[in-house]
Amino acid sequence: MSPLFTRERRIIWTRRIKGFWEEFRSKKIGLVGLFIVLVFVFMAIFAPWLTPYDPLAMERVADGFALPQAMTIFPQYADLSTTRRTSIYWEVEEGSEFVQEWGRNVLVNFEAETIDTVTVVFTVEYPYSQKVPPDAFYYEFEWKAEEVKNSKYLLKLFVVDPNGNSTLIWILPGSWRDTSGGESVHVDSTNWELLKRLGLQLGVDNLANEVFTVEEGNYNFILEIMFKPKAIDAECKIHFTDTTFVTLGHVHGILGCDNAGSDIWAQLVYGARVSLMIGILAAAIATFLGITVGITSGFVGGVVDETLMRIVDILLCLPLLPLLLALVALFGKSVFYIVLFVAIFGWQGLSRVIRASVLSLRESTFIECAKAAGASRFYIMTKHLLPNVLPIAFASLVLSVPAAILFEATLSFLGFGDPRSPTWGKMLHHAFGFGGFSHLAWWWILPPGLAITFLCIAFVFMGSALDEVVNPRLRRRR
Repeated sequence: MSPLFTRERRIIWTRRIKGFWEEFRSKKIGLVGLFIVLVFVFMAIFAPWLTPYDPLAMERVADGFALPQAMTIFPQYADLSTTRRTSIYWEVEEGSEFVQEWGRNVLVNFEAETIDTVTVVFTVEYPYSQKVPPDAFYYEFEWKAEEVKNSKYLLKLFVVDPNGNSTLIWILPGSWRDTSGGESVHVDSTNWELLKRLGLQLGVDNLANEVFTVEEGNYNFILEIMFKPKAIDAECKIHFTDTTFVTLGHVHGILGCDNAGSDIWAQLVYGARVSLMIGILAAAIATFLGITVGITSGFVGGVVDETLMRIVDILLCLPLLPLLLALVALFGKSVFYIVLFVAIFGWQGLSRVIRASVLSLRESTFIECAKAAGASRFYIMTKHLLPNVLPIAFASLVLSVPAAILFEATLSFLGFGDPRSPTWGKMLHHAFGFGGFSHLAWWWILPPGLAITFLCIAFVFMGSALDEVVNPRLRRRR
């Protein structure tokens, strides 16, 4: 068995870990920090189960600036609607002899000599008061025409409110068609082409408000399929599938929505992954560099010591934030580069602390004995000096995490973050750039800010407790 896994070594390490935990748990502030960090770790690991939405997909799940759903407990927000997704079940209103199946799917099999129209309808119940009507809705379906022979066809979609008022909201582009084909149709009430065709102005008129004019009731969506034969043997088959109708609500989920109607809770949960990864990786790399430079400089001394310390002095004098902005702009907005650059400029302080500790340790008796026994420099640095400075380095590692998190949040807020990664700084950047502050959308601004604050404070609490445990001079008298 390897000497690293002997029974005696296992017993020693078990006692060390147990003793360390006994000391650490006596520091209440450290336990508070550990609990907060574990909460964020839980969020990062179980993000796919905590939210059904992908923050990078920017799925529109509610109206822009939708409030958190819990706000409906207050009387002034009690009438606000939630997003309603309706499963479409068609009913044949006209031309049933051509419809072979309906329900979720419709198959129209046309064979006739004269112009005919097939009309199918689905009904949407809208139970909310029109004190605050929906600002947007969308309707999706797929259609496919096959076996088109000597026939033209035209598709139109109308919506009829409970008072009988009808509005044309979609028509097949290009008018009559006589060829096979198909497409996925997405009818969005905020689409500028649709608004223009209906004589409405983008940013002024609201199609959803025009359609949902009655306080409560059933709204009928009527799809007309018109056929125009060109010969006696006219034929045409048209399928309709995957139909969905959605009215976007004014309230949604735990933390509401941003300006685009995307779920903020999903962005916050997935942002914990990136922040923890960047903070821990950057701090780990910086700690490794600090230990390496500190031990080498302190033990070797001479020209090596002078050279390394002058490099440290130069790096400490550089303006860090402008330099990071320039480097990220030069090399690219990537999480990898952010971690690398933050780590490169984050080890200088630790290296000085490690060097000071090594300067005192290298004059110790056990180091002199190792030299007299013929031990190499590398052996002494790794087997004797490294274990003695690891407690200091470990405490510094924990305290370096919040700095890395704050640097990433700062870069993302300034627009230099990775656009492919959901981060808390990116959330604040979007809130600032897309009206979150002007709309006083606190549910969009406060959560990422508080998450950054609490996670950084948690690591500071843990680092302070660890510093007291590993540094006897900082231990409080009991």
